[in-house]
Amino acid sequence: MVFGNMGEMVKMAREMQGKLKELSREVFEGSAEGVVAKVSGDMELKEIKIDPRIVDPNNVGRLEKNVSEAVKRALKTSKDEAAKKMKGLTGGLNIPGLT
Repeated sequence: MVFGNMGEMVKMAREMQGKLKELSREVFEGSAEGVVAKVSGDMELKEIKIDPRIVDPNNVGRLEKNVSEAVKRALKTSKDEAAKKMKGLTGGLNIPGLT
């Protein structure tokens, strides 16, 4: 039945929308040698914290590298969590933009 399948698709889309909204409220953290980055579930950078003990004016390049690594780790955690939550709703299908 076309209408039965359409109803299921609409239900599934609403469930996904709810999961995505729930995920967007979560905050994920990544860290690298005294740098902590926090990102939301919708991949928005929320916060960067730098331990003052690691700030050396002569070594700004290292600090930049650590900030970049912390943000990458936080984003990876966020993406992994999104994929895990969506997998249950999509039946394991890889739908571009959702996982």
